[in-house]
Amino acid sequence: MRLQEYQAKTLLRNSGIPVPVSMLANNVVQVKRVASEIGYPVVLKAQAMEPGRGKSGGVRLVQSQQDLENISTEMFGLVFDKYPVQSILVEKAFTFSKEYYLGIRTDFDLGCPVLRISEAGGATCLETESFMNAPLFEQTIDINRGLKTFEIRNLLAQIDIDSSLWKQFISISLKLYNLYCLKDASLIELNSLVVTHQQQLFALDAKITIDNKSIYRQDQFVNAFDPSFLSDVERQAMKYDVNYMRFPGELGCIVNGIGLAYLTIDQLIRMQNVPAAVIDIHGAATISSIAFSMETLFRDERVHTIMVNIFGGMTDCEMVADGIISSIKFNNQNKPVFIRLKGTNHQIAIDRLSMHENIRFFDTTESLTQAALDSLKESLA
Repeated sequence: MRLQEYQAKTLLRNSGIPVPVSMLANNVVQVKRVASEIGYPVVLKAQAMEPGRGKSGGVRLVQSQQDLENISTEMFGLVFDKYPVQSILVEKAFTFSKEYYLGIRTDFDLGCPVLRISEAGGATCLETESFMNAPLFEQTIDINRGLKTFEIRNLLAQIDIDSSLWKQFISISLKLYNLYCLKDASLIELNSLVVTHQQQLFALDAKITIDNKSIYRQDQFVNAFDPSFLSDVERQAMKYDVNYMRFPGELGCIVNGIGLAYLTIDQLIRMQNVPAAVIDIHGAATISSIAFSMETLFRDERVHTIMVNIFGGMTDCEMVADGIISSIKFNNQNKPVFIRLKGTNHQIAIDRLSMHENIRFFDTTESLTQAALDSLKESLA
């Protein structure tokens, strides 16, 4: 379950992590009242789940009361992925000299949390040049002993950061990990974590995802979920217990496991491309969830080529094949499908799928990705 920014910042603030003063407003009148209480200049931030909202007018700096009403009215008229803006976070604005990225995510393949630090603060995974120039540095965390100060120091030593900020950075990282554990999070990102001219660290933006399976013991999130921010596909994905991630490309991807999802996305980025969607069917996939995932990509007009990357440990490759075949039967599709199947019953699965047209098989993620991109280029030419 993804939290909205204002919800995430409330958790950060309660955990002692520095965030700007901010309040939520649901209409223009409330925006004006909150801005006068906080004091100008302020930043208006549309509460939307879509990435890149700043480039679409969803984040605006307001210097004075004279501009506030027009700008806030315009922002309430914005629509992100068919959903209108319903609330705005009014936040105190200040200047800063440097941006960093700091996050903790669950690596389901490694079976542990991973601390991530980069100088590419403010960038997204779609901005390949930013992370090529300032790569991410990672540290796995042993959940039995927790995150240690020396592990954070080892990461800080690899990036360009003034030593006077190390103490603050370490404190924030430890509090972030504590929050990650307490709230059963699968992802917490501070992007960006900025350095003010007074040499103070502040989290300007935050993203927190709570593990859906832990909601039963996280009472405060039971009523926090807002389905209005989900598309029809995302709602269906929740029904079939798959993770649907939307991107602005033309290649549809199906994987099993978040680690393989990141590997596939990283491989595409290295090849100067991004997917249209990545669907993680998880290890406990079913024929129905696999068929739904394939049908979703077949019906997506943005998707020209489909890539399936499965490592069959918990996932039975034979069941994957049955799900794909089921989706083909009910969809008049001519999109090329590129598949890598390894692991449990993979040869049986390949034999079954070989009977169908437009399906090609590969042994490695690299060869799979390259062939899929070559096909995509041909279809778009």
